[in-house]
Amino acid sequence: MGLDGAGDVPKLELTGHRARLVLQRPDKRNRLEPADLEQILGHLEAIESNPSIRIVTLEAQGPSWCSGYHLGALAEGERPKVDFGDVCDALADVNVPTIAVLSGNIHGGGTDLAVACDLRVGTEKIVLGMPATRIGIQYYASGIHRFVQRVGASATKRIFLTSETISAQELLRVGYLTEVVSESELDSRIEELCTTISELSPNAVKLTKLAIDNLAGTSPDLEAIQRGHLESLRSADHREAMQAIKEKRQPRFLDDSKARGE
Repeated sequence: MGLDGAGDVPKLELTGHRARLVLQRPDKRNRLEPADLEQILGHLEAIESNPSIRIVTLEAQGPSWCSGYHLGALAEGERPKVDFGDVCDALADVNVPTIAVLSGNIHGGGTDLAVACDLRVGTEKIVLGMPATRIGIQYYASGIHRFVQRVGASATKRIFLTSETISAQELLRVGYLTEVVSESELDSRIEELCTTISELSPNAVKLTKLAIDNLAGTSPDLEAIQRGHLESLRSADHREAMQAIKEKRQPRFLDDSKARGE
């Protein structure tokens, strides 16, 4: 059963107890447009209201799994009606297990979309890159909180503070990936996981997922972190980075004191 959206927006397919949420803009590295964010939220609401669904897989077409929100739209000053972070939060809150099927590279906000899932299974050739600090942004509060919760502070610092490209094996080592398999094994391993989870007690699985998420939580000052994110969106560094994207050049960031006019 398909619940496809129009054009190349993310689609939802239901097969037995499995819901497949598929990103389908491979020619654009599966970047997410404003309409995509609304579509994904709608699909997640449909999943939550369907008691027959016991497992969700988040998949993508092409060699890039997801490159996050469309930076060109940000550079033009366009802000979506639905925040990217809200979509990741909603995905993290889905009451059944979710699996990110990482058949391609993960960049930008796509790294949060994947870490919002309960399990992340990737192929041995994928890489991850998080360029937030390169474009003058402190990541939004719920996203960076989710990284620290799920992979720890040390791995989060490695990912965010270096903006380096990180290999699949290193991602497995630091706990970002749950499993690494060969490309030829990916589909069969995902099918195996979906079958295994679907045969468990649906109620026990939901309650156990909720309990684990509750136990993993802490009480950080998310409001202060979010203020930092909003401040970075208004910063000279971010404006310069977006201008550089428009002009197809490297950004030229000023030293802190010069940026503040000291």
